[in-house]
Order: sequence, then C-alpha cells, then structure tokens
Amino acid sequence: MHADQVCVVAAGVVTPGCDDVEELWRRAQDGPLVFGPSARFRGLESLARLTHSDTGEPYELRFGEVPTALGDDVGDLQVSWLRRALHQCVTTTSPGPTGRTGLFLASSTDTSYEMDLALAADALAAQTAARLPGDRRDAIRRKLAQADPCAHRGHTEFLPHHQAVRAAKGLLPPDTHVLVSDNICPSALYSVDLGVRHLLDGEVDVAFCGGVSSHGPLRQVYFGEMGTLSRTGQLRAFDAAADGTVFSEGAGVVALKRMSDALRDGDTVLAVLAGFGAACDGKSKAIFAPSQEGQTRAMTRAGDVNGVTGAEVSWIIGHGTATLAGDATELRSIAAAHAGGTPWVTGNKAMLGHTGMACGIVSLIQAAIGLHRSTVPRQPNHASLPEYARSLSVRVPSAPVPLAAEERSFVGVFACGLGGINGHQLLCPPGTQTRAVRSAPSASCDELVLVRWSALLPGKPEDESVAHRLSRGDDPADTTRFEAPYPLPPFASSLIVPKVAAQLDMSQLLAAELAGRLAGSGDDTPWWQGLAERTGVFGARYGVSRSAVESTVRCLGDGLAATLDGEEKAAAEQYLRELRDRSRAIGPYSLVGRMSSIALGWISNRRNLRGPTMMVDAGGASGLAAVHTAGCYLRRGDIDLALVMAWNTDAFGSTGSVVSEGGESAEGAFAVALARPETAAARGWRVLARVRTELTPASAAAPPRRSTSYLAADGVLDVIRSVVQDTLPQRFSAESGPTVHVLPPLP
Repeated sequence: MHADQVCVVAAGVVTPGCDDVEELWRRAQDGPLVFGPSARFRGLESLARLTHSDTGEPYELRFGEVPTALGDDVGDLQVSWLRRALHQCVTTTSPGPTGRTGLFLASSTDTSYEMDLALAADALAAQTAARLPGDRRDAIRRKLAQADPCAHRGHTEFLPHHQAVRAAKGLLPPDTHVLVSDNICPSALYSVDLGVRHLLDGEVDVAFCGGVSSHGPLRQVYFGEMGTLSRTGQLRAFDAAADGTVFSEGAGVVALKRMSDALRDGDTVLAVLAGFGAACDGKSKAIFAPSQEGQTRAMTRAGDVNGVTGAEVSWIIGHGTATLAGDATELRSIAAAHAGGTPWVTGNKAMLGHTGMACGIVSLIQAAIGLHRSTVPRQPNHASLPEYARSLSVRVPSAPVPLAAEERSFVGVFACGLGGINGHQLLCPPGTQTRAVRSAPSASCDELVLVRWSALLPGKPEDESVAHRLSRGDDPADTTRFEAPYPLPPFASSLIVPKVAAQLDMSQLLAAELAGRLAGSGDDTPWWQGLAERTGVFGARYGVSRSAVESTVRCLGDGLAATLDGEEKAAAEQYLRELRDRSRAIGPYSLVGRMSSIALGWISNRRNLRGPTMMVDAGGASGLAAVHTAGCYLRRGDIDLALVMAWNTDAFGSTGSVVSEGGESAEGAFAVALARPETAAARGWRVLARVRTELTPASAAAPPRRSTSYLAADGVLDVIRSVVQDTLPQRFSAESGPTVHVLPPLP
C-alpha cells in the first residue's frame, strides 16, 4: 500500500513575522498584518516620480518585508531565508541509511531584489565606464556597491542555481542534487512534484522541496501598472470588498520521503501527497488573464491520479490574491472541478501577503499542518462572498472547522500564474486507508524517443543547413549574434500580433519563432495535431533577459548613480536619460515581456497546448535538465509529447555579457521533441534516437569540446549534434546536472 506513496515529514518557513510553522499557522489566521513601507524604497527618486499611466496616482509601496535575523547575510537575503527554512527541516527529519538527497527549489531571476540591485549595478557600471576614457568599470562598480548590501556581489552570484547551492552548503550533503524550476506562482508546487517523482524513481531518498522570493520596487511598479495592487493595503481574498493584492516575500521548504522510509525512520508524517495536476490554459484571451478552463483542468488532473471525486475534497487552499478577475475565476474553477461537493475554501495571503515563488509551498505547509491538526483554519479579512459566488458550491470559514477523523478528507492546494500556468496538489492524512493512494501515476516506460529537432540561429539558416554544418564538425552557424534590435518575427511563425510582440523581450520572440519552426511550415496543421491536450513545453535559459537589464536600471539607476560624483555621475546620468528616451513606457506587457518563463507560456497560449510548462535551471547543465524533466512527465504518462527548448541571448548588448564564464558565448535557440515509443509508433513518426535520463551526473562522461558556448542550450545542441552526426550511443552530463543517454534507434 505504501509503494507509491510520498509523505511530508518536516517543514520550515520564513515569511514576514514567521520563523517556524507554528507561527505560520497562527499568523495566517490571526495576524497581525505585516504590510508597510520599506527602507528598500528610500532614495529612489525615479520611483517617486513614477505614477500610474491611467490614474496619475503614485504607486502603492507597502509590502510585507522579512526582518533581518541574527546570522542573516543582509546582502544575500534569499540564501539566508532558505538556510533558516532548511535548518528547520533538517533538524526535525530523521536521517535514513543511505541519505541520497535532492533539493528541488522554485526560484527566479524575476522575483529577486538582490538580483535587481546587483544587475542594475553591473549594467550601470559597464555603461558609465563605456562613456569615459580608460578602464574604470571595476572602480565604478565598487562605488555603486555602497548603495545597498545587495549590490556588493555581481549579479551572476544571484542566479537561482548558484543561490540554491549556496543555501544547501553545510546543511545538506555535498553531493545533493539541485534542480531549480521557474513557473512563477505555481513553481513551488511543481518543485514538490519533481521531488515526488525522483523519490518514486529511487533517485533520491530525501527530497527537500520549496520556493523563495524577495520583493522590491521593480515588481511593485509593474503590478501597480497592471492594476493588481490593493489601494487600501488590505488583502481580502474571496471577499465582496476585495480590491487587489499585497506582496511580501520569504522562503518555505518541506522534507519528503517515501512512506515506507518515513515509517522505518520513525518520522512524524504530517500528510500524504495524493496527486498533482499540471496544466496550461492553452488559448485564452490574454497571456496574463486567468482561465477557468485551465484551472479546472489542473484540479481535475490531480484528482484523476487516484480517482478522487469532487465530493471527497473537504478543503482547498486557493491562490486567493484578492484581485477581481483572479478570485472570480478561481472560485468558479473550484466549484466546476468539485461537482457534488461543497469544499471549504481559504487562502493565507490576507495576513502573510503574496510571497511570490514561495506562495505554493507556504500553502502546502499550511495544508499539511491543518491535516495534522484535523482543522481547517478560519479565513481572516473576510465578511461575505461576492454576489457572483453566492450561488457556487463553496464555503469560506469564519471560524476554525474540524475535519472529521473518520472521513476520507482530501485537501487541495492550488496556485496559478502569469502565462497561464496552473498547479494543483492533493494531500490526505496518513493512517488506515479504505483504498490505496498513490502520489503520482505509475511509470510506464524507461526509454523515450526523439522524433524531431529544430534550431533558430543568427542569419536564420534552415535546419538542413544547420545539420550540414554540424555533420562537418563546425559550429551550427557562422555568426554568433542576431541582428540588433531583433526583428519582429512574422505572425505566421510566432502567432503573436506585432503590437504585442514589440513589447516582448528578444528571448520570448526567439522561443515563439522556434516553436513555429518545430511545428513545421506550409499549412496551419502542426505534426502533433490531436495531442495538444497532452503536450508539455519545457525550457532552459541561464541568465537574465535584456529587458530585465534595462528595466532594473530604469527603476533603480538613480539611487545607484547617487553614489558617484563628478564626471562619473554625469556619465551615469547621461546613460539613464538615453535609456529612458529609447525605452517604452511601462505598460501591461512590461512585466510578462521580460520574464523567461513566459516564453513557454506564449508557446502554449498561441498553439493551444494544454500540458505542463516548466523552465528549469541546473546551471550550465540546464539544457540537459530540461530534457530530463520532460522525461519525468513522459515516463509516467502525464503527457504524450514534450517540446524541449533551450536558448541563449546576450542580455548586455554591446557592453558584453557578464554571464559567460570563459570563452565566447553565442546567441541561438534549439529544440527537440520527445515522446514515448508507443506514441511515436501509433503516429507513424520517424525515430531519430532513443533517450534515457537520470538525475545523477555521470562522472566519467567527458564534456564535449566547444569553440563557442550557448550556455543553457549547450546540452540540447549536444543531443542534436550526436543525432545529426550519427555518432550514437552518446552520454552527456555535467557536474551540476543530470545525465542524458542518446542511443541509436531500434532496427
């Protein structure tokens, strides 16, 4: 009965006012509120001058800030919070006999105050020095570091995989496998699901899963422009008086084990993970608008893992951002997905705030504690349901509600995010069960097949030309940079209308155009026709986007420039004026247009693909990690087809990328399509290679020799090169990531 079960055995959390799970349980219901002004917004004259484009009013600057604790590195916020949360988990988890450990973390360059400061300082130093004689870049950068402790390090130190490794050091074993996911708000739930799959596959024995975010002025401005922030400073989820959300920050981590191991080790089992549902909205009215169809799809898929009906789900912790469109869509989705039931619906953001990439894990921890206590917490800041929701089969508790011990009580945790990404995790209590409950679908195969590939490179050579160059042992293209600015792709290839495409980062356009190449040209029917419901999109990009560089400098540049004087200050101010003159005004697409994970959202949205999407980060092995992650969902039958993409673009333009570590980096994008063998056979697809993956790096695998590097895309390019050159079998691996075996097709 326990063979396919994974359980939660420990949890740790750091949010504003909370330093352990008991405090989280209390504060999420009773407060006090933690929202207020922050020292991070002081001295930002540019921010004070910014006003909402529609109302002309200043942006709301209140949010929930994690106070500094003894031992925290004030310049390394997320790592400090992660270490505190991990310590809580490690000290309450019994070690197993083997102890193979994985850290599966939700984190993003787009939700990091430290990254914002360091990135703006790096870019401003480079641009200021470029306008002055001599080589002053390092000296100017040291002066800019005086503006804020988070500006002391270079921005590459705040890349998510680097942060995760730093957080684990000394707390987890040195050979811990680290895999970072970026799906915006649902990311932490996806990280939990990755932990579950690797436990069931026997690749780890303990999985630490969670998420982390730090908040700053940049996201406050963006979300203010999108009209999502509360003007009253009160977050009233699922309430008739709701007027928007309030952001905060923090970290949360859970420790997972196979149930049999937890019982053997004497761990306290808080909850059993009982099925995860991953889904994209597919085609919808806007990339940032929630979709009832997509949300209902995720909730239904979670129930399908064990045949759980709507009537069996007693309680759902919703995303509950208190935005009008968000809450309305979510309540309708919950009601639609739970026909025959009337679940209690709560949220924890009213008192804790929206913790960004950590919000899913914060909710899962609350759900696990609630199951352990057999209690549904009350919903604070709630007086009555909106008019539209009063006919729906949902209830919001005004006081704690007991969960009857004799009932089969399933609890759901839901989160959704920009780009139409949805995730829903079911949990149930441990103990005597009337039926077997599994934590994920059973694996149906060990081996996958590669059925198609494509590339998009400077000069835009056709795939036949790329294959010819690779077969000769040459680089895939004869140039390393795309035209600047990147030309808007034709609508026929990207399916994004030009007025929207003009507001998106080059990396998003690159991914959308590559998807068009992979789909094939000549008619409107892609070769995967009929599989859209069960097609997932997985991506890898290591670093930041050019839009991210420019937007952080626009927002934070004045405060940094104030640390300079004389001709250096004048040069910095000149650059800031030039940047603002050529940049678009902040608008609804400004935020989604700079976020790497939204590139995959565009592909799913425009091509109506409704499986999971996920950006992954394993450092230099990110491309291989994307292939491996796609395999995790194909092997267990969640999807029938996986489109795996990886790309690299130069975020710093003429001043040179500071992400590349030695050698020349090149711009380009590569994609492969993977399926199970039976799917390929049924569809009549030609098999180019067989593929096996594993989480553990292969120490004996020699790294390929490269004259140029595509960074995150190197692994996918290596796979394509081996297929084109017909030099199979091949094994690709890197110190920081998984191993991918590429084998010849069966005769």
